[in-house]
Amino acid sequence: MLVGICVLFIFSCGSGVIQNFEGIELQSDPRVDRIDLRIYLVDKNGTPLIWNRSILSPSVGTSTISEADFTTNAQVYSIRNGEKHRKVYDGRLIDLRWSQELHRLDRLLTAEIPRVFIEEDPERDTHLGVIEVEIQTEKQGPFTDTLERTAIYKY
Repeated sequence: MLVGICVLFIFSCGSGVIQNFEGIELQSDPRVDRIDLRIYLVDKNGTPLIWNRSILSPSVGTSTISEADFTTNAQVYSIRNGEKHRKVYDGRLIDLRWSQELHRLDRLLTAEIPRVFIEEDPERDTHLGVIEVEIQTEKQGPFTDTLERTAIYKY
């Protein structure tokens, strides 16, 4: 019984940690009503983590990390004269969830920023903008990445 308690203690101390998680890499897909974001979990070299290469795999077993265990913040800026101009959104990511691309094993989260949350900037000179995302768990992070010149307004 003592051995069982020790094993349980060892596993509980390591739970909530994604092995080799050292950063994030963002990609965006503009939609009519929202900006879809793909947030790749990467190691210290920028290589995406693979789903089953870690002792802790999301949505599997007792060591699951829920999407609710992540804290997110996104800041969106308009662009004027080729430079970051005015902050038009500052808030959390919406609908954060684990995802997987077809025929790939990369560990990633997807989320969105609804366009109705993004303020209009009358001084902007393009539909493009800058998105900065910060993500962390209770035991790891914060990790940040920036998307330069991505579509934030409808054409």
